[in-house]
Amino acid sequence: MLPPKTTDIKPLYARALDLQKQGKGAEALTIHQRILLAQPKLAEVHFQIGRIHAEAGHTDKAEAALRKALALKPGEAAIWQALVAVLRGGAAKKLAREAAKAGIVLGTEAEAAPILAGLARDPAKAEAAALALVKQAPQAFWPVFALGQARLTRGNWAGALGALEAANARDPHHAEAALALGQCLARLDQPSRAEALLRPLAGSSSRARLALARLLREGLRFDEAVAVLGDDAASAALAAELALAEAARGHVDAALEAATRAISAGADPVALSLDLARGLQGAGAAAAMPRALELGLAQFPGDPRLLTQLAAHLQSDGAFDRAAAILDDVIAAHPGHAPAYLSQVSSRKLSEGDPLLDQLLTQAGRADLPVADRRILNFAAAKAMEGLKRREAVIDHVHRANRLMASEFGYSFDADLAAARALVADWPVLQSIAPEAPSDPVFFVTGLPRSGTTLVETILAAHSGVAAGGEMPFLNRALAPALEGLRAGVPDPGAFAAAGARYLAAGRRRAGGTLFTDKAISTFSRVGHAATALPGARFVILDRDPRDVGWSIYRNMFAPGSHRYATDLATIGRYIRLHDALVAFWADALPDRVMRISYEALTAEPEPVIRDLVAFAGLDWEDACLAPEKSGRRVETLSFAQVRQPIGRQAVAGWRAYETDLAPLIAALETEIDLFA
Repeated sequence: MLPPKTTDIKPLYARALDLQKQGKGAEALTIHQRILLAQPKLAEVHFQIGRIHAEAGHTDKAEAALRKALALKPGEAAIWQALVAVLRGGAAKKLAREAAKAGIVLGTEAEAAPILAGLARDPAKAEAAALALVKQAPQAFWPVFALGQARLTRGNWAGALGALEAANARDPHHAEAALALGQCLARLDQPSRAEALLRPLAGSSSRARLALARLLREGLRFDEAVAVLGDDAASAALAAELALAEAARGHVDAALEAATRAISAGADPVALSLDLARGLQGAGAAAAMPRALELGLAQFPGDPRLLTQLAAHLQSDGAFDRAAAILDDVIAAHPGHAPAYLSQVSSRKLSEGDPLLDQLLTQAGRADLPVADRRILNFAAAKAMEGLKRREAVIDHVHRANRLMASEFGYSFDADLAAARALVADWPVLQSIAPEAPSDPVFFVTGLPRSGTTLVETILAAHSGVAAGGEMPFLNRALAPALEGLRAGVPDPGAFAAAGARYLAAGRRRAGGTLFTDKAISTFSRVGHAATALPGARFVILDRDPRDVGWSIYRNMFAPGSHRYATDLATIGRYIRLHDALVAFWADALPDRVMRISYEALTAEPEPVIRDLVAFAGLDWEDACLAPEKSGRRVETLSFAQVRQPIGRQAVAGWRAYETDLAPLIAALETEIDLFA
């Protein structure tokens, strides 16, 4: 091998670096060795040779090259950091001592330890410290691991991903890094990657076992989740997860038994009772919800959270008087318990002079209460003021409530727009695959919140052959593995078929019938994906005056963290137009499987619209569909009271009373959305 000319060294070095980036280390090594023939004291070249050997697992050769580099440039931190990464035991400790004397930061475990120890006390401060350490030691394992853990602690899953992927790449055998990355991927709807990391750890780590079981449960693989946990799950966390997994598959007694064990082992009785009650509700075992709540009430008989949830359960069943009595008792004993007020005014109209009204307004005006309580109280006050037709007070309380909600939960319209474009961009690929998926019919009733979806679902469920599923959380969870492969460029028809089968099993369990409705709002955005996994599915999408929809969205409180666009009138307007663009796309793509219903037409002349709906669903006509208010079904949405009234037009054009205040919404409805930019 001949040494290169001096003028050739710089381009040769650049070429070698490019080869390293391409993963062609052997070719790059040959070039670096040739450069050293001409200039043997180039520290940068020895450093790169060390990196190549380290990546290949040749630690002795890596150490030799890096020590030569360090001797030539003893003040270069990157060389110290690369060298300590290939050393073990006493040699690594000795180098760390030498680095400390020289004032060099290595990014070692000892340097990251204070950051990790401070996560529970102040995760924001820990994240800042981890970022500073990453800047000082960008190639080291511990700084990026600490950064990823800090972001996980703060709930910033997307922000944690890059750091944890880097940590896992730098030390694939570090169990904690693999566990953290698996948990992060699970939160980011990448279940296949998450399972691949968590399953090998589950046998030796109870935390990995717990994370894997939760991943399987959330992926509708309930039997597998129970198998991972085992019947002997003794720790509080494992027994609690077992209770939720048993609840998800509708095994009420097993769920209650596991929850009892979890509480005996130290689980929070109130939190677990609430989670279990919601889990049983989600599995179609709503009748068992009081039994779950009793587990907590046995420990804390007057707990307002448990009693308010019990009242909400009764409201969904239509037992308004019993619910009101419980809520009165809760408010009397706990006058600051905000959710009780909101539940009460959701089914009870307050009058001027009602002591409850005065108490509610007093609580809503308290600046010393936590933000979460104040927003709930202001939403409740707005609802009460609306019943009294006090327009100015309604607007005042709604504005305050939404400002408080926005302070807790940020929103990015651009992120929603990007997600919508990605869903539309999937369609050409979806059309090219033909999974052997179950062709069983499912009726998806979807649209914007407050657009009339509960009414239409109730109309369909009044038919003797249809069971109401309500807002099921199953579709997105079932589709997650299929979408993961699709976005990775490897669409798998089998994954879509499996998604359809899992969805049907969970949906039938919840609805209690073979033929059922699903009123999940988000379905409108992924009609094509659902249609691929469920070839027999039909989609009913509600259209309603966007001014009525926008105003209703703005004045109602949704579950914290959901519908984040709902806190600003202009943003609501833009989101409505994004919804409209998506619906138009899917209706054009699947005209035989999508039916659009005008809420205004339905309420003006119900019978012809309902007859068309029943025919679209492929059902024989039944007169019961004309009187959905008589169905007696359980309703778990904000419309639990309204749907028990005959179909009417009382909710049409309600926005006009607030027209001046809704100017930002009305202006934003002029937004044009391009799904293909």
